[in-house]
Amino acid sequence: MKIKKNFWRAGKALWIQIIAFAVAVMLYSVCCYPIYTSSKARIMRQLYEDIHDMDLEELSEDDEETLGDYQKEKFETVIANENYEQIYTSRSSLKTTHARKYIENKIAQYTEEGTLEQRRMESRHILMFRGKIIQDGHTFYVYLRKDVQSVLEVIEGTRLYLAVVLLLMVGLSYFLEKMSKASTEKKAKQSDYQLLESQREFVANISHELKTPLAVVSSQVEMLEIAGDKIDRSYYYSSIHEELDKMSRMVGELLDFSMLDNQMSSMEMSRVNVSEMIEYLLLRYDAMFRKNEIKVEQEIEKNCFAYGNRMYLERAVNNYLMNAFQHTEQGKRIRITLKKEKKQIRMEVYNDGEQIKEEQMEHIWDSFYTTSQKKKPVTSENEVRNIGLGLFVVRKIVDKHKGSCGAQNMENGVLFWLQLPEIRDLGK
Repeated sequence: MKIKKNFWRAGKALWIQIIAFAVAVMLYSVCCYPIYTSSKARIMRQLYEDIHDMDLEELSEDDEETLGDYQKEKFETVIANENYEQIYTSRSSLKTTHARKYIENKIAQYTEEGTLEQRRMESRHILMFRGKIIQDGHTFYVYLRKDVQSVLEVIEGTRLYLAVVLLLMVGLSYFLEKMSKASTEKKAKQSDYQLLESQREFVANISHELKTPLAVVSSQVEMLEIAGDKIDRSYYYSSIHEELDKMSRMVGELLDFSMLDNQMSSMEMSRVNVSEMIEYLLLRYDAMFRKNEIKVEQEIEKNCFAYGNRMYLERAVNNYLMNAFQHTEQGKRIRITLKKEKKQIRMEVYNDGEQIKEEQMEHIWDSFYTTSQKKKPVTSENEVRNIGLGLFVVRKIVDKHKGSCGAQNMENGVLFWLQLPEIRDLGK
């Protein structure tokens, strides 16, 4: 009983880590922008205080050097006298008439304490600071502006917060590893020991997968900072968005996985036309298959009905289709069949590609089972085909519908199948 409790606690710790990561990512996405803009606002106020200490009647070389040091923040800086004539600007191309425009139209907002204004637009965020300095009876106006036009700047400016998120994940991983290690030292049944090892491997792989997009984002930010306009910035922006989307999808999949049992225990059942459901899914993914030059063959028998939950049956079929898509190269083939067979309806999804090693075949349906390859060939005996969480979800759904599923290697690829009890009319 005590050993079982330890295993239960280890499993609970795993889900706590998954939820903690999801919360950390959501907190980062929500808080990074306010943190970044707040940081820039503080720097603007510091710049204003430094300007306040300068002799604005005649800026010295040291003063201009100090102002130049702030240009790494990419602030637009304008200092003008009481006649709205600019005495300093960070923009060499700025027309002298612009100083009057910046100040005269908003003269009430120029105070000795300084006022900060924030404007959020569709594609950018603008910070503006306005201040008034009085020296020896003369009035000087200070206008500071910062345009934030991309998520890249926000990521760069909140790297410390990002590091805290990573440290949180590392700490939780270490804590879970210590718990798992303590549990495995006790005598337990072989099946329980294997489950714990699978959980530990799952955590390690997920941690690695989460670190990878973060590392890519960090390197892309550094490259943009170093190379500036000498490189294709749109490529790097696209790459950063892709990695952030990858993290978001991963978090969503993990949360769905953790809630699967609870949701399915209360799912509603009804008569489902599996033929129409599969045709709908194939139509939905037709463009994706065409774009990747994958040939799709289908043989769908009409009016194949099963008693079940359409949403979950769609998910099971979707996972089969996505698994086939991920392991099919351009120019290769996917074949989908549906037929009635001995009071059962049988669906098969075959794809051209590398086979699954026989010693791995029994593990691909396991919970927490992950592998190291995806859409690329096996290069060593230790590397295996990446199946992920999709097939475990398929088996859970099929079991809930009192069906069966399996996989087998074919001559030039792999075939996955599932069978469900057939219903012939509404009375059954």
